[in-house]
Amino acid sequence: MQDNSRINTGGLTFCSWNIRGANEPIKRGKILAQLKSLNMDIAFLQETHLKQQTQIRLRANWVGQTYYSAFTSKARGTAIIIRKGIPFKLKKSISDKEGRYVIVMGEIYNTPFL
Repeated sequence: MQDNSRINTGGLTFCSWNIRGANEPIKRGKILAQLKSLNMDIAFLQETHLKQQTQIRLRANWVGQTYYSAFTSKARGTAIIIRKGIPFKLKKSISDKEGRYVIVMGEIYNTPFL
């Protein structure tokens, strides 16, 4: 497992990661542990391969908010995970019914984020 990119924006750390599936509990645990060890504030995950009813599996004790887009089969899927303590205020969320994207609009420290 390797993160695709990691960006630090003066206090907040972001990453984008094609995880190629998160159905297996051990793999999912390793993914969440890696994000935590990197002190990732916001993670953009692709190819989660989780269904709508199984997205809850991306929760962990350090995760504050999760936004996702799922598909009906074990394919596609995206998620945005925001660490607890990050004061993200959701304004609007758009999820693709085919699991290709999720768009989240809101504010962190009164700064707009899309």
